[in-house]
Amino acid sequence: MNHFSRAFDIVPERININIIMNHIYQTFGNFKTYDKDFLHHKTEENFRAVLERQVPQQKSQIERIYDDGRDNSITLNAIFNDIKFDHRYTDLKSFVDYLEPELNFFRNDSEKIANFVEETIANLEFYKWSIDHMIKIHRKMIDDIDQILRQLLILKSTNTYRYLAGEITMKDIDDQILAQQINISGSFQQSQLQFGTHSTMHINQINNQALQQVCNQMREIIDQSNELPEVKQDIKNIVAEIEATNNPSAFKDAYTKLTSALSNHITIFTAFASSRILTELTKYLG
Repeated sequence: MNHFSRAFDIVPERININIIMNHIYQTFGNFKTYDKDFLHHKTEENFRAVLERQVPQQKSQIERIYDDGRDNSITLNAIFNDIKFDHRYTDLKSFVDYLEPELNFFRNDSEKIANFVEETIANLEFYKWSIDHMIKIHRKMIDDIDQILRQLLILKSTNTYRYLAGEITMKDIDDQILAQQINISGSFQQSQLQFGTHSTMHINQINNQALQQVCNQMREIIDQSNELPEVKQDIKNIVAEIEATNNPSAFKDAYTKLTSALSNHITIFTAFASSRILTELTKYLG
């Protein structure tokens, strides 16, 4: 499903841009929740009254955790609406180039405020629950922004972004595709010269050996992730299916199954993409 109701890839791609865009969309949805969380501490917990009674001299410093936090969450939610509906951000490059500096600014601001207030209250004696919780909300916002920024880095490595940025031309992309085709074809022809009528068996063995290395790398990344054991095993099972394929059709089915599963586990997806595993796997799509 494409939450943005528009396609961002305009040239042949090795990375599924829609999966990344949809996760960015979903992560941005968290900022609306954070806004409500901040507001709860003002209207329900009445944290300002607590500060006024218990630490009046530090009140103006401490309450910045709310003021800046709520401002940031509201603004980030507004940015979210911009990227959904503003016609200025309909292509991938304008989308990434707009988001990246904005997110870096709010990330740094939230980190600065969270650290400042944390240090301010460290040696004070008062009812800190609301303040501590709002510091945690800032940390969650920082984590979400970091996640989106990592995804933007992946988007900047795509053919579409690099083409729009003038870093590569259509000829470069065509040459890239041709090189992959030649690599596959050349390996096959070489195996025919070496092994004659048994070439099909040997080319599968050669490909499987390289593919096995990629699959082993995927397993290592999965094991190092923070996903639940059952999630890790489910994805490993798909990796095993990929490893066992012996024809392009079966591989494509297994590859599609993998990318679909990864769409729900962006941490592993990001690690695969940044390690160029997904790029490597596309070579076997034929």
